[in-house]
Amino acid sequence: MKKIIVINGYPNSGKTEFENFIAKHISSKIYSSIDPVKEYAKRYFGWNGEKTEEWRRFLSELKKFLVEEFDLIFNEVNNRINTFYISENEVMMIDSREPKEIERFKKTFKATTVFIKNDRVEKITSNNSDANVENYTYDYYIDNNSTLDDLEQKAIWFIKELS
Repeated sequence: MKKIIVINGYPNSGKTEFENFIAKHISSKIYSSIDPVKEYAKRYFGWNGEKTEEWRRFLSELKKFLVEEFDLIFNEVNNRINTFYISENEVMMIDSREPKEIERFKKTFKATTVFIKNDRVEKITSNNSDANVENYTYDYYIDNNSTLDDLEQKAIWFIKELS
Protein backbone atom coordinates (compact mmCIF):
# COMPACT_ATOMS: atom_id res chain seq x y z
CA MET A 1 0.00 0.00 0.00
CA LYS A 2 1.77 3.16 -1.19
CA LYS A 3 -0.21 6.25 -0.19
CA ILE A 4 0.52 9.93 -0.57
CA ILE A 5 -1.12 12.28 1.91
CA VAL A 6 -1.11 16.08 1.81
CA ILE A 7 -1.58 17.55 5.28
CA ASN A 8 -2.51 21.12 6.11
CA GLY A 9 -3.73 23.23 9.01
CA TYR A 10 -2.93 26.47 10.75
CA PRO A 11 0.49 26.79 12.43
CA ASN A 12 0.67 24.81 15.69
CA SER A 13 -2.55 22.92 14.94
CA GLY A 14 -0.90 19.51 15.44
CA LYS A 15 0.13 18.56 11.90
CA THR A 16 3.57 17.34 12.94
CA GLU A 17 2.20 15.39 15.90
CA PHE A 18 -0.39 13.74 13.66
CA GLU A 19 2.29 12.85 11.10
CA ASN A 20 4.57 11.47 13.80
CA PHE A 21 1.74 9.30 15.14
CA ILE A 22 1.13 7.94 11.65
CA ALA A 23 4.86 7.27 11.26
CA LYS A 24 4.86 5.48 14.63
CA HIS A 25 2.33 2.95 13.29
CA ILE A 26 3.28 2.61 9.62
CA SER A 27 6.53 3.16 7.72
CA SER A 28 6.42 6.73 6.49
CA LYS A 29 8.32 9.70 5.10
CA ILE A 30 7.43 13.28 5.92
CA TYR A 31 8.31 16.23 3.71
CA SER A 32 7.33 19.87 3.93
CA SER A 33 6.90 21.85 0.73
CA ILE A 34 8.36 24.89 2.50
CA ASP A 35 11.71 23.16 3.21
CA PRO A 36 13.49 24.29 0.02
CA VAL A 37 12.20 27.83 0.59
CA LYS A 38 13.61 27.81 4.10
CA GLU A 39 16.97 26.71 2.73
CA TYR A 40 16.99 29.61 0.25
CA ALA A 41 15.99 32.03 3.03
CA LYS A 42 18.83 30.81 5.25
CA ARG A 43 21.46 30.73 2.51
CA TYR A 44 20.65 33.98 0.70
CA PHE A 45 18.70 36.16 3.13
CA GLY A 46 20.17 35.37 6.54
CA TRP A 47 17.03 33.81 8.03
CA ASN A 48 17.89 32.11 11.32
CA GLY A 49 14.75 29.96 11.58
CA GLU A 50 12.74 32.45 13.60
CA LYS A 51 9.02 32.33 12.73
CA THR A 52 7.91 35.90 13.28
CA GLU A 53 5.00 37.36 11.31
CA GLU A 54 7.50 39.22 9.11
CA TRP A 55 9.49 36.11 8.31
CA ARG A 56 6.33 34.04 7.73
CA ARG A 57 5.21 36.66 5.22
CA PHE A 58 8.67 36.69 3.61
CA LEU A 59 8.76 32.89 3.31
CA SER A 60 5.28 32.92 1.78
CA GLU A 61 6.29 35.51 -0.83
CA LEU A 62 9.59 33.75 -1.56
CA LYS A 63 7.74 30.47 -2.05
CA LYS A 64 5.29 32.18 -4.41
CA PHE A 65 8.19 33.56 -6.46
CA LEU A 66 10.03 30.21 -6.61
CA VAL A 67 6.83 28.46 -7.71
CA GLU A 68 5.88 31.02 -10.36
CA GLU A 69 9.37 31.40 -11.81
CA PHE A 70 10.86 27.91 -11.45
CA ASP A 71 8.08 25.50 -10.38
CA LEU A 72 10.56 24.62 -7.65
CA ILE A 73 8.16 23.14 -5.11
CA PHE A 74 6.44 20.77 -7.52
CA ASN A 75 9.79 19.58 -8.88
CA GLU A 76 11.14 18.99 -5.36
CA VAL A 77 8.01 17.11 -4.29
CA ASN A 78 8.04 15.08 -7.50
CA ASN A 79 11.65 14.04 -6.81
CA ARG A 80 10.76 13.05 -3.25
CA ILE A 81 7.78 11.02 -4.43
CA ASN A 82 9.88 9.21 -7.04
CA THR A 83 12.29 8.25 -4.25
CA PHE A 84 9.36 7.24 -2.05
CA TYR A 85 8.01 4.83 -4.68
CA ILE A 86 11.25 2.84 -4.67
CA SER A 87 11.58 2.91 -0.87
CA GLU A 88 10.22 0.53 1.74
CA ASN A 89 7.91 3.25 3.12
CA GLU A 90 4.18 2.83 2.74
CA VAL A 91 3.10 6.42 3.33
CA MET A 92 4.48 9.74 2.12
CA MET A 93 3.15 12.80 3.93
CA ILE A 94 3.57 16.23 2.40
CA ASP A 95 2.95 19.43 4.32
CA SER A 96 1.49 22.03 2.00
CA ARG A 97 -0.46 25.22 2.67
CA GLU A 98 -1.58 26.65 -0.65
CA PRO A 99 -4.87 25.31 -2.08
CA LYS A 100 -3.65 25.47 -5.69
CA GLU A 101 -0.55 23.45 -4.79
CA ILE A 102 -2.60 20.93 -2.80
CA GLU A 103 -4.96 20.40 -5.73
CA ARG A 104 -2.02 19.86 -8.09
CA PHE A 105 -0.55 17.24 -5.75
CA LYS A 106 -3.94 15.58 -5.42
CA LYS A 107 -4.44 15.34 -9.17
CA THR A 108 -0.88 14.48 -10.17
CA PHE A 109 -0.05 12.03 -7.40
CA LYS A 110 -3.57 10.85 -6.49
CA ALA A 111 -2.95 12.18 -3.00
CA THR A 112 -5.39 12.12 -0.12
CA THR A 113 -5.84 15.51 1.54
CA VAL A 114 -6.17 16.11 5.29
CA PHE A 115 -6.87 19.23 7.31
CA ILE A 116 -5.92 19.30 10.99
CA LYS A 117 -8.35 21.52 12.86
CA ASN A 118 -7.48 22.87 16.28
CA ASP A 119 -9.74 25.50 17.82
CA ARG A 120 -7.12 26.27 20.48
CA VAL A 121 -4.62 27.89 18.08
CA GLU A 122 -4.68 31.36 16.62
CA LYS A 123 -5.54 31.53 12.93
CA ILE A 124 -2.61 33.31 11.33
CA THR A 125 -3.77 35.39 8.37
CA SER A 126 -0.86 37.82 7.94
CA ASN A 127 0.42 36.03 4.82
CA ASN A 128 -1.28 34.39 1.85
CA SER A 129 -0.06 30.88 2.63
CA ASP A 130 -1.46 30.74 6.17
CA ALA A 131 -4.54 32.87 5.42
CA ASN A 132 -5.92 30.46 2.83
CA VAL A 133 -5.54 27.07 4.51
CA GLU A 134 -9.30 26.67 4.87
CA ASN A 135 -10.02 27.63 1.27
CA TYR A 136 -9.96 24.05 0.08
CA THR A 137 -12.27 21.06 0.42
CA TYR A 138 -10.17 18.33 2.01
CA ASP A 139 -10.87 14.61 1.88
CA TYR A 140 -10.56 14.34 5.68
CA TYR A 141 -10.86 16.76 8.58
CA ILE A 142 -9.18 15.72 11.81
CA ASP A 143 -10.22 17.58 14.96
CA ASN A 144 -7.30 18.08 17.32
CA ASN A 145 -9.14 19.66 20.22
CA SER A 146 -8.37 17.10 22.90
CA THR A 147 -5.31 15.18 24.14
CA LEU A 148 -2.29 13.77 22.33
CA ASP A 149 -3.61 10.28 23.11
CA ASP A 150 -6.83 11.20 21.33
CA LEU A 151 -4.88 12.51 18.32
CA GLU A 152 -2.89 9.27 18.19
CA GLN A 153 -6.14 7.28 18.14
CA LYS A 154 -7.32 9.44 15.24
CA ALA A 155 -4.05 8.74 13.41
CA ILE A 156 -4.56 4.99 13.91
CA TRP A 157 -8.16 5.31 12.64
CA PHE A 158 -6.91 7.29 9.64
CA ILE A 159 -4.34 4.62 8.72
CA LYS A 160 -7.14 2.03 8.72
CA GLU A 161 -9.21 4.34 6.49
CA LEU A 162 -6.37 4.45 3.95
CA SER A 163 -6.21 0.66 3.62
